Amino acid sequence: MTWQAWRAVCTASIALLAAGCGGPANSGGDQSSGPKSQAGASTRPVVFVGFDASEPALNAMSQGKIQGIVLQSPFKMGMLGVKTMVQHLEKQPVEARVPTGEFLVTPENLTDPQVVERVHPPKVDNTTGSLSGGKSKKWRVMMIPKGSTHEFWKTVHAGALQAALDLGNVEVIWQAPQKEDDRVQQIQLVQSAIAAGVDGIVLAPLDARALKQPVEAAVDKGISVVIIDSALESTKTVSYVATDNYNGGVLAAKRLGEVLGGEGRIILLRYQVGSESTDQREKGFTDTIAKEFPKITYLSDTEYAGATQESAQLKSQSLVTRFRGKIDGVFAPNETSTVGMLRALEAAGLLTERR
Repeated sequence: MTWQAWRAVCTASIALLAAGCGGPANSGGDQSSGPKSQAGASTRPVVFVGFDASEPALNAMSQGKIQGIVLQSPFKMGMLGVKTMVQHLEKQPVEARVPTGEFLVTPENLTDPQVVERVHPPKVDNTTGSLSGGKSKKWRVMMIPKGSTHEFWKTVHAGALQAALDLGNVEVIWQAPQKEDDRVQQIQLVQSAIAAGVDGIVLAPLDARALKQPVEAAVDKGISVVIIDSALESTKTVSYVATDNYNGGVLAAKRLGEVLGGEGRIILLRYQVGSESTDQREKGFTDTIAKEFPKITYLSDTEYAGATQESAQLKSQSLVTRFRGKIDGVFAPNETSTVGMLRALEAAGLLTERR
């Protein structure tokens, strides 16, 4: 049975129970068979669409608690980030924009062999490299992601190491901020790379504006910079290697809208101010909801999860408590916001398990 069919059965069962308890079948008032009760409460399980692979999210999907996860290709992103940099250093032409792809995983395709391979990519521990000592290869490239704790970055790191292995002429130094909201530490890492005189920097900027000046300072010192994951407001970088984040938001909106049957009340839990990648996902989502699903309305679309699963869970708990009984659907645009919201919805008993 599909999720849509199961939801219809649940709604019909509730209607029958109401009639059996003495509720007249035709007594005037609102006689629609929509998703809301007369008190305005939602009568169906919350439809949840998230972003990025994590074990909690994938486990929840296998139980039918999550109806869609938009996945990126972080291994490919890490690999192409390094390979694009080396191509440039070797005086070979490179594309200004290198797409890495995005796709939607659902309970229906979760066990397909091609999907299984993509939802369980290689990962490595994000151990910090050292800038001390001389070069061990022809090229020394420093890779600075947004953070060190997300599963996403462990796979980006694995892709970068694979590129170094494939090429044989580049040393990849991996250094990351401890948290995905520490702009100051990320700027300091860029400055350390400049001081060390690396040949190139592959950077996932935490903030599209805050990292502009340090990046352009590196370029002015003759250090090439490739941007991955989130765009930077600069014209001085070599290339931008990333997901089409806007399209990722479109995929999420279409999935949520279709499973909801084109109507309902939803929460968009945003990620973090200044994060260009998630800004684009959120814009793709809201544009598509407005254009294709005009009967879907927002309970909340202005709250931010913050950088960690813990902050995301706290914000999600607040939203779930505030709108309990009214929530039909939820979208979270990255790994930590997805896991935080998942925990809150599970704790509130709003995600019905279906195997």
